Amino acid sequence: MATITSAGAGSGIDLESVISASVAAKKTQLQQPITTKKTNTQITLTGVGQLKSAISTFNTTLAKLSTAGAFNKRAINITQDSDDPILKISSNTDASNGQYNVTVNKLATTSKVEGTFASSTSSLITEDGTLTITAGDGNEFTVDVKKGDTLQQIRKRINNASDNFGLTANIVNTSDGKAKLVIDSGVTGAGNDLKISGSTTELKMFEADTSSATPVTGSSMSRTQQSTNAEIDVDGNILTSDTNTFKDKVQGLDITVLRVSDKDSDGNLKSNKVDITTDKSAIKTLVQEFVSAYNTLIDKSTELGKRNTIVGGESQDDGGALAGDSMPRSIRTLMANTVMEPNSEMTGINSIFQLGIKMDNDGKLSVDTDKFDDALDDNYEQVVALFSGENGVAGKLQTSLKEYTKTGGLISQRQDQLNSDLRDLSSREATAADQLEKYEANLRAQYGSLDTLLAQMQSSASYLSLLSTS
Repeated sequence: MATITSAGAGSGIDLESVISASVAAKKTQLQQPITTKKTNTQITLTGVGQLKSAISTFNTTLAKLSTAGAFNKRAINITQDSDDPILKISSNTDASNGQYNVTVNKLATTSKVEGTFASSTSSLITEDGTLTITAGDGNEFTVDVKKGDTLQQIRKRINNASDNFGLTANIVNTSDGKAKLVIDSGVTGAGNDLKISGSTTELKMFEADTSSATPVTGSSMSRTQQSTNAEIDVDGNILTSDTNTFKDKVQGLDITVLRVSDKDSDGNLKSNKVDITTDKSAIKTLVQEFVSAYNTLIDKSTELGKRNTIVGGESQDDGGALAGDSMPRSIRTLMANTVMEPNSEMTGINSIFQLGIKMDNDGKLSVDTDKFDDALDDNYEQVVALFSGENGVAGKLQTSLKEYTKTGGLISQRQDQLNSDLRDLSSREATAADQLEKYEANLRAQYGSLDTLLAQMQSSASYLSLLSTS
């Protein structure tokens, strides 16, 4: 039976409006509660996701602050010409305060050889061969030299070798029209002497051994520089390095030498004073970073958990995505309890609130910089211990909040439940749609029959009217 889509066409009565009103009422009854709940669940799911993101951002800051040595910041002052520095120094977590007199005696050098040839473009090679090039242990590569190669082609083969360890070959065209081949090993340090050997008699012209000042017999190459160590004097102690960086030779410091120290009027090398002190400014910046990140999470959780404002008995719908939800409140409580809990492993100063940290009525932190400066001056080790490490405030907060953000944690469980609810609501929504469709079809069938009956009655009445008047 065909579905009637224009009820009342036969009788002239507006049955379509009746059906539409009935379907709308049924839709409100069946679907509106599901739609409202689905919308609210989606809003909650979005809010939970925002809260998780905010906690993860805070945890990134906490991870940096809780690492060992995060607060071991050192200010390094070197007495030297800033426009032409002699050395630069960086510190690591093992550094401690102190003063040193540092003199740069020698820089580390690479080994170099050079040789003069009649031309860079004329063929030098009459048969194929190889050059084997080394510079100390572990630095070696082989270059294939082809018949007809010129000096320029040999240079390219050396520089472009896939296993070249950093050696460079260059050609200098001299004023007398000749070409000078200059090879730099690129490897510093005593014992890393450049050695070149050829596989044919003809390739003897490129052979070299910078461990000796005497050129190899039959070679055009001679030593111009031998590889050496860098050498510095630190408070009378001679230190050497095969590079121009002295890594941890003075514990906690990496010293990079840039040039040899200046000389005094007597021709002696002058020392440079190095002063290592606690970098209070850097530590204050870290603490302020912690406070700012803490307050940002407090603000976000407060915003998400804000309830709707009621004006004149009516909700203003200005609440957060998690209005009335316990999770934002639980997180704020956890954070406050963690920062307020005294460190049981410390005596004397055992709370960050003794360092000039304050908490207002909204649970947000601030720093009294004067009081914090005094704490740094008087109790540096306690300040560091209170903030950093696994048992510091940052570490404890990170551990606690990970219970929310970790895989399978409290937030993941909540998201799984909300997604399950959404799937159930979508299923119920589809069922309601089917019910509504059947309801409308049933109404149209009923009103279609009524319309047919009314049309027949109207037709009969019209016929009888005609009979009575004839």
